[in-house]
Amino acid sequence: MSVDPIRVPGVRYGELVERRADRQPDALAIRFEGVTWTYGELRERISDFHAALLSWGVCPGDRVVCMSGNRPEILVALFATARCGAVFVPVNPAAPAMEIAGLLRDAAASVALFEDETRGVLEKAVHLAAQGEGVLPGVRLSYIDSPYPMPAPPPDPHPVEPEDPAQIVYTSGTTGRPKGVVLTHGSLFWNQINTLFGLDVSSDDVTLVNTPMFHVAGLNTLAVATLNKGGTVVIHRAFDALACLEAVRGHGVTTMFAVSTMLGLLSRHESFRTADLSSLRWMLVGGAAVPPDMVAAWARLGVPLLASYGLSEAGPSVTFRTPAQAAADPASSGPPALLTDLTVTGPDGAVLAAGEVGELVVRGPHLASGYWQRPHASGEAFREDGLHTGDRGLIDATGSVVVTGRQKDVIITGGENVDPVEVEQAIAAHPGVAEAVVFGVDDPLWGECVAAVIVPAGPHAPGIGELREFLSSHIARYKMPRLLEKVDALPRTSVGKIRRSDVRRMLRGDNFELDDAH
Repeated sequence: MSVDPIRVPGVRYGELVERRADRQPDALAIRFEGVTWTYGELRERISDFHAALLSWGVCPGDRVVCMSGNRPEILVALFATARCGAVFVPVNPAAPAMEIAGLLRDAAASVALFEDETRGVLEKAVHLAAQGEGVLPGVRLSYIDSPYPMPAPPPDPHPVEPEDPAQIVYTSGTTGRPKGVVLTHGSLFWNQINTLFGLDVSSDDVTLVNTPMFHVAGLNTLAVATLNKGGTVVIHRAFDALACLEAVRGHGVTTMFAVSTMLGLLSRHESFRTADLSSLRWMLVGGAAVPPDMVAAWARLGVPLLASYGLSEAGPSVTFRTPAQAAADPASSGPPALLTDLTVTGPDGAVLAAGEVGELVVRGPHLASGYWQRPHASGEAFREDGLHTGDRGLIDATGSVVVTGRQKDVIITGGENVDPVEVEQAIAAHPGVAEAVVFGVDDPLWGECVAAVIVPAGPHAPGIGELREFLSSHIARYKMPRLLEKVDALPRTSVGKIRRSDVRRMLRGDNFELDDAH
């Protein structure tokens, strides 16, 4: 006698939020620009939008593109798309029309959602996409916040399997054509379980979301975890230091996600010294490494910075640092999440011992299924032993992961390997430096030499000689920069990551300095 397998409730993305709404329909779910939604109202909007998508002919497996700035309707559209068994595709609302046209064609989108600010660019993108080679299916355009009448009764969700695609999240594409990371319902479910295991998310938490919700971290981490737990999500259209500080005090924000750039802007704002941060229990930090002195400064304010490591291909969460580790171990990103295994491998694929630097390889049920219609790229990254991340790092004696940079960013000078992050942190310790980026440039004698671009922290930024003298007690001589450029600001992606390829092109200005000693 055969027995049907037991379906795990909540695997469909957004189903846990709906089940939460069944249990606490009157609890406050979302705040946005003076408007509040209860869990019951959120569930009604999801069902409403589900019916609208069905009326537009959206079928299981269809791709629904969303081009919008931060607003709660993004979550509504995401969960409604999942109810259809379709695939949600968030894109950068600031991207140019040509880039969006490429994504529309690559995803073969059937519906594209927009707001007033993005309508013109999206319409142009659809026109451009239609001019390309091949056949582009007809794309229906619709406002993301249009009111739709509530059907009676609401439509039932389409049954999904864990391996069915739920999202396609495109990588930034700074080094080539963007790749669509396919996140399944199962991978997103286990990403949520890992997040709830790894972070102390409470049912009475108030989390602030002011990082881009088209990005995998803003979309799939704290906002959804807080809703799954029954807390409140405060959404801002974008990061603004003053608005952030005021929201922490005014709404009693307890948790939020930030990148190091945001932390620097907050700490330098004139209102920071008098800001009331007493409600903040912790801040989850991702993206670029956070300097240890910044971790210590926030710890003195009673706010642990929980460094984390993640990437789109992992849904995104891989590691979390605990509040107890925040001050004691500022260099690490914490241990792997509870359902995640991580190893460090050498060039020959052999697993390295603790303390040795190599490529980070991740395994777990939260990994993406591959890249959308890119079998070769999928095979290179998703292998039998796990996801080869392209990131370099080590596992320290405590089992925590220390990320040292990208494989391709390693500088080889005179046969010695130099990790840029180590040099960047050493340079940033100079009182005259606000930020630093380090990379290698071709050198006829040494193969590569170390170059640095810095943002001064005032009028007394160091020259190359002063900087090298300062670094002499921090890093080995071969790691010191020979080239130095001073700039007012560093080019960044929409989520705060530095565009290293653009920074490299900045090393040619009037402030160029060269030190011949090596």
